[in-house]
Amino acid sequence: MSTTALLPVGAGTKALALPGTADVSDELKRAGMSFGKLIQNTGQAVADTQLKLNQTGAAMASTLATTQVDVIAVQESIYDDDGNLDQAKTFTRKLPLINFIDPVFYEWTAVRLQGQFYARELVTSNESAGSAFKSSDGLGNAGYGIIFGVGYIHSSNSSTTTNSDVDTSSDASFGHIRASALLQPKRDIGVPAPRQVVRGPSLNIVAGEIKDILTNNVLTARTMSALLELRKQDGTPIADKSISIDTEGAPWSFTDPAVDTTDAQGQVAITLRRDFIGNAPDTSVKDVIVTARLGLVSNSTTLTF
Repeated sequence: MSTTALLPVGAGTKALALPGTADVSDELKRAGMSFGKLIQNTGQAVADTQLKLNQTGAAMASTLATTQVDVIAVQESIYDDDGNLDQAKTFTRKLPLINFIDPVFYEWTAVRLQGQFYARELVTSNESAGSAFKSSDGLGNAGYGIIFGVGYIHSSNSSTTTNSDVDTSSDASFGHIRASALLQPKRDIGVPAPRQVVRGPSLNIVAGEIKDILTNNVLTARTMSALLELRKQDGTPIADKSISIDTEGAPWSFTDPAVDTTDAQGQVAITLRRDFIGNAPDTSVKDVIVTARLGLVSNSTTLTF
């Protein structure tokens, strides 16, 4: 009987070794350099664009300063003796357009950058090992006779084993880039309202005398007189006109109930009254707003008593 074993040199004596380890640091380094270049280019682009925007704004300001336009400088309204609008006159003049329209200067108010990248590296090793085993057995006999004759017996056995090992190392990294920018104009455009000139009657409110009313030496009321004067533009009194009167904070009445229109002097007198009721009323002075109106002509004043 014989036995033979076949093994590869070094089989089963050491572990498989990878040719290297996966590492994406070099890819990340290149990505970082690219992102830095992107930041540099973006900053330069923003600076160049801002310079052009400033030059455009300066040119616009020069154009607006040298362009003359007709604008309404004064709007005159003329009222009749009843306070109704009788005439309206407009006076125009040439002014630089920059007086009314400010040049628009654009500016980069925000620029944001965010990087995005993806890197992956794979290192793998594949190694196979095999072994073979073979054995054989034999028995022989030869001779003459009836019982024993020529003969031979032989048996064999073989087996094969194969092992395969695979080692893998991988490394991956992922990121992203986002860019956003905000360009905003500074807008301040408007044409100023023309100066208003009113020609017509004047309505004035003149404060008068203040009186305390006592009952059994107790202050129970306080009155104040006021005179309303209606005159033309040249100061001439306007007689026989009914004036609308409103007060906030105290009631009023005509000083002479029989006279409720302006007299020959263009005047009409009223009296305001405050009544103090209760055991401990507030008798301190108080502001009362008086408004007089004739058509579109009106005047308001504050009387304190």
